[in-house]
Amino acid sequence: MPVLALVLVAVGGAACSSEQPRLDTGLDYAALGDSFTAAPYLPSSSTDGCFRSDRNYPHLVADRLEDVELVDVSCGGATTEAVLQSQVQDDGVAHLPQIEAVSADTDIVTVGLGVNDLKFSYKAAIECTLLAASEPRGEPCEEANGRKVPRILDRIHDRLAEVLDAIQSRAPNARILVVGYPRLFQGSRGCPQRFPLAAGDVDFVRDSYEQLSETAESAAAEAGVEYVDVAAASEGHDVCSEDPWINGDRKDRRTKAAPYHPMPAEQAAVAELVLDLL
Repeated sequence: MPVLALVLVAVGGAACSSEQPRLDTGLDYAALGDSFTAAPYLPSSSTDGCFRSDRNYPHLVADRLEDVELVDVSCGGATTEAVLQSQVQDDGVAHLPQIEAVSADTDIVTVGLGVNDLKFSYKAAIECTLLAASEPRGEPCEEANGRKVPRILDRIHDRLAEVLDAIQSRAPNARILVVGYPRLFQGSRGCPQRFPLAAGDVDFVRDSYEQLSETAESAAAEAGVEYVDVAAASEGHDVCSEDPWINGDRKDRRTKAAPYHPMPAEQAAVAELVLDLL
């Protein structure tokens, strides 16, 4: 899970159908984000190392908007720092700051960031899967990281605030939408076959990601921008559900979704949430 961020009505797996009318807008749209925006392998990905799908929610939104210019700079592994400075990947490839996609002419900006900052996803999820085998009936991850995650979330809030301020300065007339992250778990049972966790850590992982959503929503409210509550919309579509919006620990054979990353239904639903606001 390399990049394992959400008040609207729930969307029941809606898809952006070709039968739906396109909207005549004439808009410049910049999409900033990490892999929950890039949506790797759905079904194909960019070859620049960002694993950006041509069927992610920014592209689905653009497909429905008449006369729209989309600049999608979402990138796997991106943190909030990737907005204001270059993102250098492990192979040495550098990507321009995502803020370069935004100008005074930009009409819409979507921002989906935070989960990769300060090792949040590692402390709140990845390490939890690694520790599960050592104490399967206990709560080893909460014992290791329970005090760390709240401090990380406080810093993510401040970083998001800085990002939103920079976007507002660069595009003062743009509508800015902070796009949150989907729900991982509902309840306390978990599903080890899809997301291996110690029994006592399910609540910790669930609560950590819910708090990440609250952090993003709070930063959006304080900046006076709109918030897309993906967590609320994804109720009933958690990893353990019969219709999950987030893939489990193996690449999905049918949809090609990457482990622990969005399924096509999630991206379609997020696109509908964004379109509802537009």
